Amino acid sequence: MRHPSGLTPYRLGLLIVSLGLAACGGGSDDNPTSEYPAATMQPSDADASDATGQVMRYLARLSNDEISGVLAGQNTGHGDQILNTTGTVGYTPLLEALQTETGEIPALVGLDYEYDRIFTPQQLSAANQKLIAHWQGGGLVTINWSPNNPWWNDESDLVNNIGGGDLTRTYGGDMTVVNLNDLTDSRKPIHSVWLRKLDRVAAALQELQNAGVVVLWRPMQEMNGSWFWWGISTQSSSSQCQAYKKLWADMYTYFTEEKGLHNLLWVYSPNRGPLTTDESYGIADVSWCYPGANHVDVVAGTRYDDSLSIDDYNRYRKFGKPLGMAEYGPTLGGAASTAGSYDTRHYASVLNQYPAIGYWVSWHDWMNSDGSREHQALVGNQHVSELFQSSSIITQSRVNLNAGMKE
Repeated sequence: MRHPSGLTPYRLGLLIVSLGLAACGGGSDDNPTSEYPAATMQPSDADASDATGQVMRYLARLSNDEISGVLAGQNTGHGDQILNTTGTVGYTPLLEALQTETGEIPALVGLDYEYDRIFTPQQLSAANQKLIAHWQGGGLVTINWSPNNPWWNDESDLVNNIGGGDLTRTYGGDMTVVNLNDLTDSRKPIHSVWLRKLDRVAAALQELQNAGVVVLWRPMQEMNGSWFWWGISTQSSSSQCQAYKKLWADMYTYFTEEKGLHNLLWVYSPNRGPLTTDESYGIADVSWCYPGANHVDVVAGTRYDDSLSIDDYNRYRKFGKPLGMAEYGPTLGGAASTAGSYDTRHYASVLNQYPAIGYWVSWHDWMNSDGSREHQALVGNQHVSELFQSSSIITQSRVNLNAGMKE
């Protein structure tokens, strides 16, 4: 998730306390592997394409430590921002610049289809061309979806009302109108608005399917936190997150059965869980909103902390799915991230402690309200050449989907 530059100190502190971390396939572990189920090799979608199955098996073998290494990833921004040639976001300044510096490109390229604004079909199609090129070059693709609140923007006029990042948050409008159950109720007017959103995004995903691209699809992340409109603020503890689970299952069915999208691996991406048994800081346990094994392919948490520790690692392993870290980087607003001095070699050394983690994604940079730059992108920090030289780090040139096949 991109953290807007206008965060209050309280909100920034809340986010720093709450996000969760990642590590690498191939290393030591204090807990015997036998205590946890192996990561499943089969996609949840019975009609998944052959390529989707191949990527799933590759990720599973990384998580099961049958293949050594961890896939490096880099988010490039939102929508057609991936086309930017300079600045804090874009494929060129974040990935091609890494290639110039190191000779390598991260294995995964990441993009959010929304958040900053509601992108038109034409803008998403333009963004897709970069994703297609990365896939055809041997890389993998992960797409996040942080939808603007449909009650606050119904997408009826994307020329004059494009939305914005605040509309993904709980402070962007009147939260009393939000009822997740209404989104899946065909009798409610908001249902047709929600379908309009789903149709726009599905068309972009269909273009990728037509090009043979497999997508790690990560919609509506950090649902166990209190800052997004689809999160814990919308549901009481006693609800057991049923509305979110129903919404996820409905989207899953709509995309796979109605839209025929069989190029998706569905990524469940909770925020770091509470440090105690209560819902401290407005955060629930990482399993609170889990939609179930039949609707999830990959589990990938979030974490921003200089230590890169993954507090929920063993909880993630209990799901029996391939694991990743969907957002992973240094402490937000910390000395290293604001100076661009974080030692990226820590990704390799720390991830060796978490062998079930098959990939991680570093987020992009952004400008803070005080004029400072938040350096989360790999290229903006230190020792990336040495990181990419590590035998445990898988870059685009080292991706081997055939390794997903058993000998």
